[in-house]
Amino acid sequence: MSEEQKNNSTEEIKEQEENIETNENQEEAPSSEEKEQQQTEDTPEEIIKKLNDEIDSLKDQRLRAVAELENFRRRAEKDQSDALKYGMANFAKEIINIKDNIERALSSISEEARKNESIKPVVEGLDLIAQSTETTFEKIGIKKIDSLNQKYDHNFHQAMMEIEKSDCEPGTIVQELIPGYTLHERLLRPAMVGVSKKPTSQDKEETNSDNQES
Repeated sequence: MSEEQKNNSTEEIKEQEENIETNENQEEAPSSEEKEQQQTEDTPEEIIKKLNDEIDSLKDQRLRAVAELENFRRRAEKDQSDALKYGMANFAKEIINIKDNIERALSSISEEARKNESIKPVVEGLDLIAQSTETTFEKIGIKKIDSLNQKYDHNFHQAMMEIEKSDCEPGTIVQELIPGYTLHERLLRPAMVGVSKKPTSQDKEETNSDNQES
């Protein structure tokens, strides 16, 4: 074998050895993707913590959904209850007007006329109708507003006049012109009333007395 052939053979062997070492290094050294994967891998404790956080989040979402559903159910029940209670408000007002007319008719009949045998059946019929309206009021929740001798309340009363009174405090209801009614504690019609005020003479006397004292 010539010297040149020996040199070529030696160089080929070196190249093969270098290639083998390079391949081994490439196999041993992790790629950049493998490095990133290794870096992003969580420890068991971190995995457990993430799972617990997700469980807590799902529990919170469930509780919120249950609460919203309960609120919706309550609102629906209240709306239904209010509809049953106050849906008949217009009907109740008509009944009140009928009762007013019956009471006016009864009040217009004098005591002498009541003793008349020909009118007596009519009066008794009106009395029965008035009683039946009272029973109907109780059934559907209509109540008459207690006004006389009460303190004036703008939520339930409507002042139609002022009446000078010295035997009661100003702002006291001393006359009821038209009765008021509520439907399940909600105002159906305010009572038309007369409210007391201090007599003019009394105001003048108090003013003169104050001037004399000063």
